[in-house]
Amino acid sequence: MVAGVIIGKEGQILLTKRGIPPGEGKWALLAGFVERGESPEEAMLREIREEIGVEGKLEGLIGVYKGKAEMYGSVVVIGYKIVSQSEVYTLSKEVKEVRLFSRDHLPSLAFSSHRRILDDLWRTRHRPVPTVDTIIEKEGGIVLIKRKNPPYGWALPGGFVNYGELLEEAARRELKEETNLEAKELRQFHTYSDPGRDPRFHTITTVFIGKGEGEGKPADDAEELKVFKKRELPSKLAFDHRKILEDYLKGSYLDV
Repeated sequence: MVAGVIIGKEGQILLTKRGIPPGEGKWALLAGFVERGESPEEAMLREIREEIGVEGKLEGLIGVYKGKAEMYGSVVVIGYKIVSQSEVYTLSKEVKEVRLFSRDHLPSLAFSSHRRILDDLWRTRHRPVPTVDTIIEKEGGIVLIKRKNPPYGWALPGGFVNYGELLEEAARRELKEETNLEAKELRQFHTYSDPGRDPRFHTITTVFIGKGEGEGKPADDAEELKVFKKRELPSKLAFDHRKILEDYLKGSYLDV
């Protein structure tokens, strides 16, 4: 069995009221069995699509737990941190209701293993989360994406670093996922660690610089993609990306 935690706005937790046994009518984390030939991560992302109709993005592993269910006996529960890519839910017959709860107002949960997952989540959630951003030069300008999900606005391509992933690997992956571009001549620029740079939680980003090759197409978290010249930067930039770009452009030789 796999259990996933979806972080909502301002540290809230998404719980579902179960529509089927075991635990029918009680609140629980999204969870489901791993199917043959499927990894636990694939199973969790599939369950999210099937049960609430949204795409999820894996942020990291919380832990592995021993659980017990009346219908199935002993089970192994793997807890993941998942970021929802949408706030519009389409409920399956297995889910009666979806609601966000704060730490201080959690309801009684259907399974004790879910309580332990949440306890471990709260114990580790105050650690900064590593992210990457990429300043990509193309056609004499800088590639920016318009974010599909909050925080909204134009932004540098980037995202969370997966467990076991090098920073440069994460930067190349996020760029490819969001823009379809390949990063060439990639190198580190600076690190930004202001605790307020991300309104959702404390992140530390390592910014990379490179050149983009290929045909740019918005995908994943990106609603739109555009190459901006220095004097054409949009007024609304997400996170601290305006400061990052200002720092970069002080020494940049891009066409203006």
